[in-house]
Amino acid sequence: MKKITSLVLLAWMGFLIPPAIFAEERNTDKRGEITGPISQGLYSKPVWRKMGHGTYVGGYADFEYRSKQDGKQKFEVLRMVPFIYGDIAPGLRFATEIEFEHGGATTKDEGDAKLEFAVLDYELAGEALAFRGGLVLIPLGKFNLIHDSPINDLNDRPQVSRMILPSTFFEPGAGFFGTVYPMDPLKLDYQFYLTQGFNGGSNKNANISSANGLRNARSKVNGTGDNNENIAMTGRVAFSPFLGTEIGVSAHSGKWDDAGQESLNVYALDWGFQWKAIEFLGEYGNADIARTTTTHTTIPGRMDGYYAQLNVHFLDDAVRKGSVFTGVVRWDHIDLDLLNQTSTQINNSSQRLTFGLNFRPVEQTVFKIDYQINYEDLLRTKKDNDAVVAGFATYF
Repeated sequence: MKKITSLVLLAWMGFLIPPAIFAEERNTDKRGEITGPISQGLYSKPVWRKMGHGTYVGGYADFEYRSKQDGKQKFEVLRMVPFIYGDIAPGLRFATEIEFEHGGATTKDEGDAKLEFAVLDYELAGEALAFRGGLVLIPLGKFNLIHDSPINDLNDRPQVSRMILPSTFFEPGAGFFGTVYPMDPLKLDYQFYLTQGFNGGSNKNANISSANGLRNARSKVNGTGDNNENIAMTGRVAFSPFLGTEIGVSAHSGKWDDAGQESLNVYALDWGFQWKAIEFLGEYGNADIARTTTTHTTIPGRMDGYYAQLNVHFLDDAVRKGSVFTGVVRWDHIDLDLLNQTSTQINNSSQRLTFGLNFRPVEQTVFKIDYQINYEDLLRTKKDNDAVVAGFATYF
């Protein structure tokens, strides 16, 4: 475990979302054309529309049908997310996304409308070193950086990337990022930020739990959203030895309690390999939560989880030029209280096996249908909650 922790601590060096020039084409780097989840980042969306001098707009929408949602079938407009990006001057740009979720902020308990990120980027030494400040998309694992629905081949996000590496995850902060090429064809991407940090709440009103993991501990974007005055550190470094392969390590460290005394350290390892029509993606996350046993008895001390996903693309250009079908299988596992090995662990862990098939008539639009087989604990106890999830997502 010490060796793993030492390796993951390299994440303080961070990871880059490449500062590519805005373009109405696929993102490329010095090694050639790159597409798919392995390559996606902040400035590598597949479509842009130029509106005036140096300003670009776009967005994506996500619609879904679920056969079982709290025991009921359900249609839903899941997300609508407009993008606004602007070139201010050479090497200076601003980018933001605004998310309307579940129909927007319609009532107190339904829907949501918020900034997903809003950053000013300033290149200090080309793409090798740049400053970023604002509402930062946290580079904790890779999925949070590629969470757009049209990029991903299944409808639901991985469980570890919702509960332990809680996408969508953003915090106010500032730091540095860049891309370097130590030797051909090796590429090294990094990000490193100081940010607001998690809001874990108190023992009586805990935002960290064995039911929802760290998801409810994401702090609000304003200054009152944090429950202490401590600054958190976060970063990711990613190694790409050749085109189509990337391995990343990342971490986020800060204080979670009201008094600012208890530490919360989250580590992640992610990987992506692409060979011809085959992609293998995955992510592992581990959270270590310090707690004073006399006052924080309801807070779990450790949690971890992972997902592993295999994509196989086939029938390229069979329907129209640029179209493709993809078969997907993914295994999810999470345990939201590793220190609790009693019978109550049934509520702390879950597994999911998902089979999916999707069709992309063009790169930026996807129609998906998935079948989820859900297990409730480490013994893989079954309940009547398997689900069919169908939907479509598109950039616009």
